[in-house]
Amino acid sequence: MDVAIIGGGVIGWGVAYHVLKLSPTLRVTVIDKQPSFAMGSTARAAGGVRAQFGTAVNVDMSLRSITFFEEFERELGTNIGFRQHGYLFVTATQDGADYLERVGELQRRRGVPSRTFSVDEVRARAPFLNCDDLTGAAFSPTDGYLDPYAVCQGFEKGARSLGASAVYGTAAIGSESGSVSLDDGGRLGAGQIVLAAGHWSGELAQKLGIEVPIAPQKHQLAMTEPVSGLPENLPMIVDLDTSFHFRPEGQGLLIGYDDPDARQPHADVPPYFDFGFLERLAPVALHRLPLAARLRFDYKRSWAGYYAETPDHHAVIGRCGDIVVATGFGGHGIMHSPAAGLSVAEILVKGEPSTLDLFSLRPQRFAEQDLVPEPMVI
Repeated sequence: MDVAIIGGGVIGWGVAYHVLKLSPTLRVTVIDKQPSFAMGSTARAAGGVRAQFGTAVNVDMSLRSITFFEEFERELGTNIGFRQHGYLFVTATQDGADYLERVGELQRRRGVPSRTFSVDEVRARAPFLNCDDLTGAAFSPTDGYLDPYAVCQGFEKGARSLGASAVYGTAAIGSESGSVSLDDGGRLGAGQIVLAAGHWSGELAQKLGIEVPIAPQKHQLAMTEPVSGLPENLPMIVDLDTSFHFRPEGQGLLIGYDDPDARQPHADVPPYFDFGFLERLAPVALHRLPLAARLRFDYKRSWAGYYAETPDHHAVIGRCGDIVVATGFGGHGIMHSPAAGLSVAEILVKGEPSTLDLFSLRPQRFAEQDLVPEPMVI
C-alpha cells in the first residue's frame, strides 16, 4: 500500500479520490472503525456551503469547493442536492453591521459575489423574520446547502472506481516507518499516512507520535415538522449575534444554535440530542423567527454531532513529521472537502499544495503561536 488514510468520512474519502486522480497508479486504503454508511460526524452535518468567511484561506477553500460542488454530479455521477439559494447573515448591532461591510470587502476581493442587504431586502427574501431591530445584513447567492451523506458517498464511489480500498472494523493505534498498527493486532504497510479522523484526531495524533490540538465540540440540530408557506428559494439564514441559524430541509426547517451549555462528552461517546437544547434555543429563536412559536419539532429526526475544533477555528492541513494531517475543520469539513482533498493529494504526490496557499493551516502554527482566528464561526 502506498497511502493509508485514517478516517473514512468525507475528508478521508475526498483525499482518496483526489490522490488517485493525480496519481492513478498509487495504492490507497482508507481505515475506519465503522463502514462509510455510518460516517461518524459527516452524516450529522447541516450541509451548509458558504464562502462568506472572515479569513482569506477559508474564503479560498470555499470558492474552490463550490466550483467542484457545481460539477459534482457530472464529475462523480452522484446527485448531492446542491441548492445555491445563498446564505443570509443578519445582525442587530452596529458593530455587526460594520463587520459585515468590512469582511464583505475581503470576500469580494477574492471573488465572492457577496453584498450587503438593506432591511427591506431582508424582508423580501425572508418575510417571516423579525427585522425591526436589524442594523445590517449580507448575502451571497452562490452559497447554499447540500446532502452531506451524498457527498461522502460520491467521493467513496469515485475513489473505489479508481482503485481505492477500505479496511473497516479496526482503528489505527500507532505508526512506524512504512506502516500503521491497528487495534486488532494487524499492521498495514504504508509509504505515506494521512490523519483525517475528525474529532478523534487529537487523541489519535498522540498515538501516532504527533501533537495536534483537536477537541470534540458537541453541536445539535433540531428538525421541525412541515412548515407551510416557505419560499422556494429560502437561503440559509444566520443571526450573526447569536449563531441561531436555519435552512429548509424537506418540508420543514433544520435549526441550529451554538449552545454554550451543551455538555461535551468524550470523543468516543456517541453524541445524543439533548432536549434541553430546545429550551435554551427558544429565546433567540422566538425573537428572530416569531413563527417558531407555532413550530412542532420532529424529535426522531433531530440529532447531535461533533465538530473537530482547533484553538483558532481553522483546519489543520500539512505535514507533521511523517504524517500528513487533514483535520480540525470545526464543522466546515463538508463544505471544504473538495479543496482539502485536492490539497492533501498535492502534498502526497507533489510534496506541497500548489492550487491553494495553505501556509496558515500548517500544523506547526500552534507551536509557533502564529494563529489567526476565524471570526465567522457557526
